[in-house]
Amino acid sequence: MRPEMERLLERLQSGWQPRSDEIDMRIPRWTLRDWQFAPSFTRPEAVVIGYDADGRVTRSDQIVWIDAGLRWALCTDGFWWLQ
Repeated sequence: MRPEMERLLERLQSGWQPRSDEIDMRIPRWTLRDWQFAPSFTRPEAVVIGYDADGRVTRSDQIVWIDAGLRWALCTDGFWWLQ
């Protein structure tokens, strides 16, 4: 994981609640609508799958940390807002 993502993970683990303008701009961010958990195709860990802003089905990489309220997830490929 990239250093800026490791710093974000540390903040999330401390209980900090993210806002889009407080996330390092070097971290890729997406919004996923009508999402659900799905098994990873290459690992036993879970991923999230749903629809992107253009209505296409897309999936994250492995989930690293997810909000208890299921509003966002930090994954190995970036930060996902969950709607």
